[in-house]
Amino acid sequence: MKKLFIFFLCLYGATASAQECSSHEQLKTLPGKWLPQPGDEVAVNSPRPSAADAAGAKSVFNKIAKIFQQEYKPVGVDVYNYLTHSIYYTKPYSNSYIYTISNFRFLCINGKRTKNDEGVSSSVTINPVRTSGNIQFLEMKVYDESGKLNTETDGTGGFYSLSMKQCKGGKLPDFSNGYHSFEGGSDYHVWVTYDGKMPYRYVSRKEFLEKQVVIGEANLKELNKHYSSKNWKENLEMFPQYKEKMLADKKNHLAMFEKPLEAYRKDLKKDTAWLNEIAVVKRESVSGVYRYVFTTIDDRYMSSVPIMPNPDYYNRKLPKWAPQFMVINVGRTDGFIGENIRKVVDDNIEYFKNILVDK
Repeated sequence: MKKLFIFFLCLYGATASAQECSSHEQLKTLPGKWLPQPGDEVAVNSPRPSAADAAGAKSVFNKIAKIFQQEYKPVGVDVYNYLTHSIYYTKPYSNSYIYTISNFRFLCINGKRTKNDEGVSSSVTINPVRTSGNIQFLEMKVYDESGKLNTETDGTGGFYSLSMKQCKGGKLPDFSNGYHSFEGGSDYHVWVTYDGKMPYRYVSRKEFLEKQVVIGEANLKELNKHYSSKNWKENLEMFPQYKEKMLADKKNHLAMFEKPLEAYRKDLKKDTAWLNEIAVVKRESVSGVYRYVFTTIDDRYMSSVPIMPNPDYYNRKLPKWAPQFMVINVGRTDGFIGENIRKVVDDNIEYFKNILVDK
């Protein structure tokens, strides 16, 4: 139904609303309009919220919609907004839902304002499980029930993390004023929190090293299982001309996991003060094998700052729709559309902060 609605919106924008224009620059002055809001939707594979939670989310949606419709005057585009519920069973203390503002671009073609296929969307996510900017707040499991590495944390050292983009200026995010903003690619992001509180916590070097030991031991177990398998032994006997090379490859392959594991165990024996420092990591080749090493937040080669979910941030007595953390993503800030929306966001940080409920 929504796709059909969007089709008619596009058709309407390409014909009935066409206006005279002589250049693309003129589109920056030609007025657009707010289109009727389609019905609320539920994300795929997400259960429907209860009636009370749906009504609560709608009330928050209306507050967000109000500030945009009052202060964002579309030019060169037609705009509509909608509410999407995204409920995850793995986050029992709140529901996640998204306010999305979609801008349909126009171009000047033969003197007519004509619908372009490319649009720009911005969003406000309430109580996010996953955020734009690659931050995830699900509880982490390095290995699932089948013993396989969790794909959500594969290649990340077993932790979710902050990147260099989120640690702008070589500094950790500062939430003392209740928000943190940064640019990623051509998008603009703002995380809105309770003053001085973080929805995540940092990981100590000790925790990070212990996780690498868990991962390393699990990987070695799988490798040894492979090299002890009947199939691998049969191949070894079947191709005697490659036996020496296969055994050498096995030794080198095992060393790729044994050497870092040995180093991590050695690091875990260091003094308590060193182990309790916040983990800031990068990957380096040590003795010919890649492993994680610790560095500083301002290191240009820093790869990540590991983080864990912070359940203590949330008040679980609040209704599940109650907004406790907010992520604003302004799409494509390199164009006048994104720039205008960004201005609305930046000018109204306190408004968004006041939407959060803490008691």
